[in-house]
Amino acid sequence: MGQDDLRKQNERLLKTLEISQLIAGELQLAPLLNQVMDLTRTIMDSESCSLFLYDEKNEELVFNACAGEKEDQLKEICRLPLGSGIVGWCAEHGETVRVDDVYSDPRFVVEFDRQTKFTTRNMISTPLLVRNKLIGVCQIINHIHGDFSESDEQLLESLVPMIAIAIDNARAHQRLLDRELFQHDLELAKSIQDSFLPDSPPEVRGYAAAFHMHAAFEVGGDFYDVVQMPDQRIAYIIGDISGKGVSAAMVMSSILSDLRMELSFGGSAAEILGRFNQALCHKAQKGMFVSMVLMVLDPENHRLELANAGHPPPVQIRKERIWQHSDASGPPAGIVSDISYDCEALNLEAGEMILLYTDGITEARNASCEMLGTGRLMSWLDDAPDSVDACIEYLIDSLSHFTGETGQNDDITLLMLGRD
Repeated sequence: MGQDDLRKQNERLLKTLEISQLIAGELQLAPLLNQVMDLTRTIMDSESCSLFLYDEKNEELVFNACAGEKEDQLKEICRLPLGSGIVGWCAEHGETVRVDDVYSDPRFVVEFDRQTKFTTRNMISTPLLVRNKLIGVCQIINHIHGDFSESDEQLLESLVPMIAIAIDNARAHQRLLDRELFQHDLELAKSIQDSFLPDSPPEVRGYAAAFHMHAAFEVGGDFYDVVQMPDQRIAYIIGDISGKGVSAAMVMSSILSDLRMELSFGGSAAEILGRFNQALCHKAQKGMFVSMVLMVLDPENHRLELANAGHPPPVQIRKERIWQHSDASGPPAGIVSDISYDCEALNLEAGEMILLYTDGITEARNASCEMLGTGRLMSWLDDAPDSVDACIEYLIDSLSHFTGETGQNDDITLLMLGRD
């Protein structure tokens, strides 16, 4: 082996070592790929080195990085279906392809040369595999001293496993960062949600209230509130925002703010709900709505007003009788702006309780996929304790026994008001 060959081999080894160091030290995918492509181009004595990443969902190879000419143009135009072109054939068959004259190969896509004004003479394409799964193709184009040899092909095949590992490591790192960011967003949304939900109801002489909420995920779309109005009436609210997770939790803070503002203006439960609905229709994003019950108590005369927007109706509990109130008088808020809601008025007698709930409890399922349903809930209430705190604890315990190990799919919220 001559001095020039030894020098060349030494340079290639040094560049290969640089790739190994990059794998260990660079975890940002874009800069990693650009540096790896540049080093690979130098090692392989080629005019250009390109990387195509496999889009499994669309079954396409997408140009991702390049060392050499025409990178920007290629990024704009280069997407190849699996099996199309030399690169696509390489990916589909999982084999290295070395072509000395691309224009004599029917697989070659001439259009890319025409659009970029680049002339491709020869190339080697090698699949990138991680745990025997295709993630892309590395392609070197135009040997600067003539044609690529079999030893060049073997050299590229020895380099691509390192490139594949580098890509896999960078992607794993990005997934970890995304999970950490998502977890941070969840914690922030939960903190915001918790800051709007009351820890305990205000004390009202002669009355007791209790509530329970358990989100299906870290944060949820259910909400409740208890607000003392300027005229000393007390508003009890329960609702369910369309959607789940972070987006619903963030919307909830805005909804509760709007509701509290409308409550400050006073009026009947139906008037307050109507004003809130109009405001929500003007600001709500498409597809976002809120089912809810607004219950307003005047503790001086024990008068209770109920207004319902597309929500499961309240259940009233007396010792000798349990019944469910009429269905909602209108659709969920945020759908139809010019609608009036009805107001149901009643007097809460001593010893009576009223239950508000979201559909997460009645739609809960057991291991046999059997839904709990309203009938079973009403049956449970026949044997319910006669205090609001004990009743909610009893319902949650009954629900737990019904669902067993079955996962929760929807938020569950209960709010109870009782007169001493």
